[in-house]
Amino acid sequence: MTTKRGDTSLALKAGMWYVIGNVLLRGLAFLTIPIFSRLMSRADFGEFSNYANWQATLVIITGAELYNTLNRAYYDYQKNFDQYISSVTFASIGLTSIFYLIFLAAGEWIFKIVSIPAEFIHILFITLMFQSCKAIYLARERTLYRYKSVMVISAISFLIPTLVSVLLVILLDDSLKLAARIYGFFGPISLVGFFCALVMINRGKVFRLDHCKYSFKLSIPLLFHNLSAYLLISTNITITKNIVGADHTSVISIAMSTVQILTILFQALTNALITWLMDNLEQKNYDKIRKNTLVFIMVLFLISLAVIILAPEIVWILGGAKYNDAVNLVPGFVVAVFLQTLVSLFTIVLTYDKNVVLTAIATCSVTVGNIFAKVFLLRSYGVKILIYINIVSYMILFILNYIFVRKAGYKCIVNIKMIILISLSLLVASILILYFYKHSVVRYLMIFVALCVLSYFVWKKRKKIIILFRSVKNA
Repeated sequence: MTTKRGDTSLALKAGMWYVIGNVLLRGLAFLTIPIFSRLMSRADFGEFSNYANWQATLVIITGAELYNTLNRAYYDYQKNFDQYISSVTFASIGLTSIFYLIFLAAGEWIFKIVSIPAEFIHILFITLMFQSCKAIYLARERTLYRYKSVMVISAISFLIPTLVSVLLVILLDDSLKLAARIYGFFGPISLVGFFCALVMINRGKVFRLDHCKYSFKLSIPLLFHNLSAYLLISTNITITKNIVGADHTSVISIAMSTVQILTILFQALTNALITWLMDNLEQKNYDKIRKNTLVFIMVLFLISLAVIILAPEIVWILGGAKYNDAVNLVPGFVVAVFLQTLVSLFTIVLTYDKNVVLTAIATCSVTVGNIFAKVFLLRSYGVKILIYINIVSYMILFILNYIFVRKAGYKCIVNIKMIILISLSLLVASILILYFYKHSVVRYLMIFVALCVLSYFVWKKRKKIIILFRSVKNA
């Protein structure tokens, strides 16, 4: 059957499975945290957390975001798409190898900076190399709407490493538990990535410099943009620890863990939207984009609102009553994540336009200002200032990226008045909810009324909903 690119029902079908699978599998990682925290010593648990954080940061740098070029490259290299992917895979492996050699040549001083034991550096870079290959493979499959393949590879990448690492940590002595978790988790992930690399290289069988030139021209700005965006959020914890101590850091960590669940969901939803959005940009279906992206943003709003209302319960599940102070931080962080997702939608449009240099410069500049503001204001105003700093930072990025999209000629796809209205509604709700946190009866009544309204809406629109699901099923 020929794939009708840009079809909404097809995108819904692919996106639904991708989102469900991604969120459930990521949820498994959260469920294992209590297991490892009890089986491992505090020191080993902290060492692994540091290792995982550096791995998450370095994969952005060593992979150079090459996988993010595939969605756009499809339209320029449609006839030899697999050859382009083969070239990008070789380039990714080569780039990671260069960074690996730099680490080894730098000696002990760089190990002190990253605070990773030298014996784990080898598995770190092997994982970085093949994790980038896996990201390229998954980007290829999403671009071609092959959601079943994405599901299978994602499931293998999360389930097997998690089970292997749990078993090894249980079976091995205390002195080997750190190594057991690192090798048990990242070893199988590397093998999956190695398999993906072999498949892509075998399909394309070429390495062409013009492919590399195209990919790096697009990926380098994306690298700075995504790395800066990552630091914008991740520095909340590190700066808090260095300035006001571990006690306040634990509160921020619980609040950020709550928001991380939302971030994972929104990233999955956005990734599911990328191919559909670019297909319709290619086909110039601007009215369709304007209408459906507004529906998408409304869905993000409702999910954000639900997390804000249920923040006390979510915090209690994650950390217990001793972390009640984190509850009042959640609404502000949720607003920041919502705005971050809106910025991501603009970035997709600019990536299609191959015009991401300005957004990279803007993100880097705002991130630098964000970090300086945290450093200079946190001690004087307390951890609540992080909320305002993050919201203001993303407001600035939202405004700047909307200007870039307008200048690129895509003003017609953005219903800016409605988007601003929705964003302001969420901001107002995040302020008002602080009052209702102190009056649980009223808040529970609000939840009950909201559920009744939702049930009425579903019942009223049941025929249209059934037709929609049937269209998704038959797509």
